[in-house]
Amino acid sequence: MHTTTLETHGPVALVTGASSGLGRATATLLAARGYRVFGASRDPSRAAGAPFPLLPLDVREDASVAACVAEVLGAAGRIDALVNNAGYAFVGAVEETSLDEARGQMETNYFGALRMMRAVLPEMRRRKAGRIVNISSLAGVVPPPFLGAYAASKHALEAISESLAIEVRPRGIHVSLIELDGMRTGIPFAHPARPEPDHAAPRARMLGRLERMTRETGDDPSLLARCVLEALSSDAPRLRYVVGEHAAALIDARRRLSEAEYAREVVARLGLWDPPAAAAPGGAA
Repeated sequence: MHTTTLETHGPVALVTGASSGLGRATATLLAARGYRVFGASRDPSRAAGAPFPLLPLDVREDASVAACVAEVLGAAGRIDALVNNAGYAFVGAVEETSLDEARGQMETNYFGALRMMRAVLPEMRRRKAGRIVNISSLAGVVPPPFLGAYAASKHALEAISESLAIEVRPRGIHVSLIELDGMRTGIPFAHPARPEPDHAAPRARMLGRLERMTRETGDDPSLLARCVLEALSSDAPRLRYVVGEHAAALIDARRRLSEAEYAREVVARLGLWDPPAAAAPGGAA
């Protein structure tokens, strides 16, 4: 653990998954706006030259989480804000997702965030102040095909965040979720160890869409960074923020349309399956 003189100026923020993508953009913006930022990553060497220190952290390990939080508290004396950003996406049909693969998805995206929240809450509760921002996803509200395990992890994060927000509000702590879509996140993708051939073609099309969106065509990560800053600095932060050009429209469609109408909309929009064969003479398929 580093031993440094405690600094009291500027709020202290801990951002997980800060070596690249959304986490790095968020940590960089917060540092520019006067926060004393500590980034965290499984591979701190990936963020050479960042305007903030990067600490080693594996959110899947209790000891790693405890050591990271202790190092920040030892250096800065407090943690005013936690941004839970670390995560990855498992891309596969539900049928071809093994229990171990589903557990791995939950271990990082859900239990990892829960470990971090449990680690920072005692000190925040003692001071009766703190902000927690959990990076969710449109998938946590509107689960798409071939992202079932990922959507389940974000559903779980949404649920526990909402419960926590009510529990800690009397203690001066605010919890926010950011539901994002269509950003150049650089998020890692995992794949089924035992793929099912019948799902291969639509899964590949879905993966292609995700890779193009998260690597090339998606919105700039600065949109997410600015939303995090708003949630951290607002006098009355909201529980949920929606970020992304099409996210709000799709959430509205999911709530407004019937199940059948929405399913048709998803199939048409994603284009994952070949169009149905033309009807034979006489109406036979």
